[in-house]
Amino acid sequence: MEAIWSGSLTKMSVKATDPVTYHLTDGYHEVSERAEDVHLNPLIGARMALRYTGHIQCAACGRKSKKTFGPGYCFPCFRSRPEADICIVKPEKCHYFEADNPCRDDEFAQSHCFQPHVLYVSVTSGVKVGITRKVNVPTRWIDQGAVHAIPLAQLPSRREVGLVEVELAKAFADKTHWATMLRTKEPDVDLEGTTEAVLARLESMKVRGVLPEGERQQHSFRYPVESLPDKVKSLNLDKTPDVEGTLLGIKGQYLIFDTGVINLRKYTGYRVEVFSDAAA
Repeated sequence: MEAIWSGSLTKMSVKATDPVTYHLTDGYHEVSERAEDVHLNPLIGARMALRYTGHIQCAACGRKSKKTFGPGYCFPCFRSRPEADICIVKPEKCHYFEADNPCRDDEFAQSHCFQPHVLYVSVTSGVKVGITRKVNVPTRWIDQGAVHAIPLAQLPSRREVGLVEVELAKAFADKTHWATMLRTKEPDVDLEGTTEAVLARLESMKVRGVLPEGERQQHSFRYPVESLPDKVKSLNLDKTPDVEGTLLGIKGQYLIFDTGVINLRKYTGYRVEVFSDAAA
């Protein structure tokens, strides 16, 4: 196999084509020093290897680290940067208006949190409810491995949509079971029925921002996958720094090999070399 790429892992960039288009993208903190993207779709069916060099650099500041925290950060950045605050994972815990616990960065809050957010239902491992910034539609759905998604409401801030999601989660699933998602091409679910039930709950909650029927359109995605695994074996760069196999497909943020699967986003900040016996 020949070397085709060297850089710091981050989530693959995606485009909502048919099938979805994937590129391996360098997440190195210095933008000017990043390696060029590599189109991964043409590599499906070929032998491919990822070799972890043993080096980890914070995706935010570039500091060398023995492990990553949150979205690929060193511990100081994890403790200080707004992107790693608890409210990013749990929007209902937004503390922007708490005088004794203010937001870590007001500019970040205005550009990310106080922006339109979409509440949706999607089909990943099953039917689930979820939220995302409007600008992240439809990439958020693809990153989760959704085969279908329907936007239902739009709210003006992350906290507001997060509070609605928490209430809905009492009656509807809000998590993706990644292994089931990777094993299943088209889950046998009642998307239409769940959508109507969620809309009814939103009405009973008197949620403002429910989209008109004409904007609640179903989006569907087909992934570049030759075959899905019957059994899912997770590959771990910390335990096995050399990952190799025939690339069978890509779904969500997972590379699917005949030897196992690996979530590239999980290893944000890891320096790797990539090899393939197919031309990129």
